[in-house]
Amino acid sequence: MTLRYYIAIITLAFCSCKNEPKVAKSMPIRINGELIVSSTQLPFVKEYEKFALETMKETHQPGAAIAIIKGSEVLYLKGLGVKSAGTTDSVDIHTVFRIASVSKGFAAMLAGIMVDEKKFDWDDKVIKYLPDFVLKDTFSTHHITIRHILSHTSGLPRHTYTNLIENRVPFDKLRYNLRNVKPVAPLGKEYAYQNVVYSLIGDIITKVTGKTYHDVLQEKIFTPLQMNDASASFETLRHGSNVALPHYKRNDSTFFTFRNTPEYYSVLPAAGVNASISDMAKWLLALLGNNPEVISAESLKDIYESEIQVPRLRKYHFFRWLPIRASHYAMGWRVINYSGETVIYHGGLVNGYRSEIGFCPSQKIGIVVLCNASGKLANESIPAFFDNYFRYKKYYLVPSS
Repeated sequence: MTLRYYIAIITLAFCSCKNEPKVAKSMPIRINGELIVSSTQLPFVKEYEKFALETMKETHQPGAAIAIIKGSEVLYLKGLGVKSAGTTDSVDIHTVFRIASVSKGFAAMLAGIMVDEKKFDWDDKVIKYLPDFVLKDTFSTHHITIRHILSHTSGLPRHTYTNLIENRVPFDKLRYNLRNVKPVAPLGKEYAYQNVVYSLIGDIITKVTGKTYHDVLQEKIFTPLQMNDASASFETLRHGSNVALPHYKRNDSTFFTFRNTPEYYSVLPAAGVNASISDMAKWLLALLGNNPEVISAESLKDIYESEIQVPRLRKYHFFRWLPIRASHYAMGWRVINYSGETVIYHGGLVNGYRSEIGFCPSQKIGIVVLCNASGKLANESIPAFFDNYFRYKKYYLVPSS
């Protein structure tokens, strides 16, 4: 094999901390026998960092953190900006952000682990594990499955009771009152995004394990992946010593800091995870199949399989993604045909935090962007990355495992 067809093996180095993600060491490599670059200065990585820094400066974005993964390597892992506007307290790779609806991917992975352990199956009926669960439609009560709740195909109206989550109504009461909601579509036939219905997976996991959802999440994902900064509680976030604070925009386009509040921690599977970019790099490595001891390749494939088409792309912010050929929802993930490639994606927004994650399983490439304010960086982070990568992918092959 010659360098004309393959990239030289990149030497990896551990960070100074024992449990840090492996970050590609800055060593010279040769591409196609001609172009010499640093492993951390590959063109698509270098251009993406430039995009992020320029966008933050242009829009006054207070803080962000970014991880880029290729195969089993971390190509980029960095905190940018500050935790709170008007200070010099810098974001680092252990600074914790709320990741909002990107939490749904954790719930889907945890469900996949339960499938691997034969505790339940994707097409098991919800009522099998929650016998007191009732929907207004009798057929739906007896036939709604785990697959339906994870793919937002319950037939209930979009964002059922999300307004009551924001009013801090307890989850048990919300779950009980689902029996009063009139369906708007037959079970499994239409996509309608949910937080309350989605979070039923937490109760099912508790039923089959005898443990709280938080404890199972810690035991099955956070601990084995060494996600040492991650948690799923408001108290942990509130008392953390290295937390990026949320921001809103003023009329002059600058941002101001405000305090964290507990909304959405009542629906942990839908929106309750806190994590640093170091944690998210480790999680993205697992999503790309690098941790079969945690979740099987078969379960990951099941999770990423399209279940339902998502209508009206502009409504879900995909107007910034060009060209999109189709968009579907799988289980806890959106599946987007972008420039002829399948990109698995999700975004999150809660109380001033934005999180974005996207990866292409066939190319084994992915990115996570965490922000402590909404704005252009979050809006354009994923399409900007893949536009750069697809332009340069002919220069960079999947590393040997």
